Amino acid sequence: MDVEQLRSRLRLLEDERAILAALHAYGHAIDYGDEERYLDLWTDDAAFDARGRVPGDVTRVVRGREALADFAARFSRPPEGWHKHLVIEPLIEVEGDVASATSYFAVLRDEGSQPILWVFGRYRDTLVRCADGRWRFSLRIAEVESVDRRYRSLAFVR
Repeated sequence: MDVEQLRSRLRLLEDERAILAALHAYGHAIDYGDEERYLDLWTDDAAFDARGRVPGDVTRVVRGREALADFAARFSRPPEGWHKHLVIEPLIEVEGDVASATSYFAVLRDEGSQPILWVFGRYRDTLVRCADGRWRFSLRIAEVESVDRRYRSLAFVR
């Protein structure tokens, strides 16, 4: 194997690791109200698209930096609400400066000092390498496959 092949393989590993870090940072930022970190995960023209599997189920589209900032600002955080966004078994494919990631997700929620599984499904993400070298979401589609019917809203709003 020549040096160029090794460089290419190392670059792919570094890209996959950076993308995985972005997938994980999403949950930490939204769950604890770190709005600055949350916004830094998105491109300026990004969109978050949440869809239910059944017509009439949960649906929300949030487009652009201003709307994403509003979404993050209104999402609950401790001590008003305790929840954990978990990303599970991500599959990442990188092609140059664009990547796709497909992951399962689950959101746990505290309900009266008892944990509940609030929602689960699949994320389909498109990320791009930005001018600063960081990977950011350009599109995050949350395919909601099951949601606790007591909590129809996607946002645990403050």
